[in-house]
Parts: sequence; C-alpha cells; structure tokens
Amino acid sequence: MHVFSIIIISYLYFNGLILLYISILARKEREKGAFINNLTNAIVLIISITINLVLIQVLNLPHRDFIVFPFNFLMIIFIGIYFPILYLFIFREKKKFKKRRKNVDKKESSSFAELPFKYEIYRKLTHLVVLGIIFFYFHLGFLLQNVFKSIFKFLPEFISEMFNENGDIMVFTQNLVVFLVGVSLIGLLAADIIRILAPEIYPLKPVNRILREKELHMRVGPHISMSIGCFSIIILYGLFQPIGPLIICTSIVMAIFGDIASNLIGRIIGTNKIRNTNKTYEGLFAGMVTSFISGIIVLLLLKELYMPALFSLFFIPLIGSVIIGLIDYLDLVIDDNLSYNFILSTILFFILTFLE
Repeated sequence: MHVFSIIIISYLYFNGLILLYISILARKEREKGAFINNLTNAIVLIISITINLVLIQVLNLPHRDFIVFPFNFLMIIFIGIYFPILYLFIFREKKKFKKRRKNVDKKESSSFAELPFKYEIYRKLTHLVVLGIIFFYFHLGFLLQNVFKSIFKFLPEFISEMFNENGDIMVFTQNLVVFLVGVSLIGLLAADIIRILAPEIYPLKPVNRILREKELHMRVGPHISMSIGCFSIIILYGLFQPIGPLIICTSIVMAIFGDIASNLIGRIIGTNKIRNTNKTYEGLFAGMVTSFISGIIVLLLLKELYMPALFSLFFIPLIGSVIIGLIDYLDLVIDDNLSYNFILSTILFFILTFLE
C-alpha cells in the first residue's frame, strides 16, 4: 500500500475516533439523540473503511489501493492547503469572540425545533449537490480521464497505467469519486468538530441557521451524516462494477428526492400526523412515490452502463421506496441522511446481485 494512502486511512480512522469521543461527551451531557447519532456515524465510518481494505485484499484487485495514486497525493495536498485556511478563519473568530465577550452570537446561532419554510428549502437544496456524484461517475469522470491521458503522454508510462487501468473507465471514475467525496468529508467534518467542541470559534456560524434545535450542541450536522453515508457506500459497493455504482447512484437519487418530497409536501399539505412527530402520512406517501419514480428514471438513464431485467427495473425502485417509507415512519434517532443512503444501498445491492 502506498504511504500516502496509509496516511489518509490513518487520518480517517482518527476522525472516526474523534466521533466516538464526541458521542461519549454527548452521553455525559445526557443528550441521548446526539449520542446515538454520533456513535452510529462513527461506527459506519470505521467499519466501511475496514471492510474496504479487506475487500481489496480478498478480491485481489490489481493496482487497487484505498485511494489510488495520484489521488492520494492530491488529497494530501488538499489537507495541507485546507487546514491552514481553516485555522485563519478560526483565528479571526477568536478575535471576534474576544471583542464580543460572549460565548455565541445569538443572531448567528439561532435555530428552531422546526425550521422556517424558506430555511427548510435551503436545507433541502444543499442535498442536490450530492447529485454531482452521478455526473462524476458517468460523465465528467470520462472527460477528466481524457484530460489526464493527454497530460500523461509526457510522463513515465507507469503513472499512466495506474490511472488508465487498461482502459477501464469505471476504475478511474471510482477512484475519482472516492477522492472527491473523501475531500468533502474531511473538510466538513473538521469544521463540524470545531462547532461541537469549541462553538465560540466556529467559523461557519451562519450554517447554524439551517440546523434544527436537536442538531445543535453535541450532535454532528446532517451534512456530516450525508457525507459519511455517501462515502461509506462508495468505498463498500463501488468496487463491484457495474452493479455497485449503479446501486449507489440509484440509492442516492431515491434518498434525496424522497426526502425532499416527504418534508416539503408534508409541510405544505400534510394534516395527518404520524404518532407524536412532526411528520405526516401525506409527506410519507409523497416521499415513497417520488423515490419510486426517481429510481426508475435513474435506472433508465444509466441503461447503457447496465440494464437490469424488466422485473428488476420496477422491483428495485419499489423495494427502495418501501424502505424509505419505513425509515420515515419509524422516525429513527439516527439522521436519515445516513440511514437512507446506507440502509437503502446495502439492501438494494444484495437484492440486485441475487436477482441478476
């Protein structure tokens, strides 16, 4: 294994341990929801990394590494640039904090048990950024490979072979997606750890406006759960091509649009509450229908890569929509940005593997 990959893996494990530490702090503070959510995020991150490393060895995949050269080198460069910049923002917040003589700026940190509708829309729109994973898997990644090929004509042949993998474009895009999502996870998680452990010097306080009341204090933000959810399924199932990337993208799209429809429709026209929660049956069924339709659309759009049997074309989205509806109904303490992506992709991956 390349030394840069070892460094990155060690750093990711370290982040997992920090999440475990934060979950212990949350338990001491008697924040049960934060404890369970943080602990689940930590376990998913640590286990997915470990299984990925084992799979690479068991499957004996040629020229495979956790993050293949030179993306591991690029990630090291990102870390070297990002953290000094983050420190500068933290230093600026320290100066502001000394002037204010207060723990937290009330205007910047205010949040609500139920967000105002416009902030809920902002919150859901941020989820659409994750759709970039699909474009890098099946479109932009192809273009970038051609760019790299042009550059590598002037470099030693062994470097080109590491990228090109005998022309297997899906191997290149898999490593590219791992790199991009990994960079996002590292950047977001570092900032959120500061928000939890030292909120007075957190440099992104305006982000708190789209956090619900339960997501403040000791609980990691929904963007962290989303990042860990996406990162874990990509490194677990992306190795199994083409089924892996297909299920990853299908699950992500179904989870995103199902969640958006469930929340917004429920708030607009929902009247029948699910038990003593803020969720409604109208929102639940809207999310299920939307996720089902979006799942079929994704499978049809990606049919050139892999076209499942006609039965699977409808059965996979149907099972996925039922899973999303069940998770929504149960209203788990665990953030649905993690549970949707991880549970949905895991079940669909094994079902499609069995059916095909």
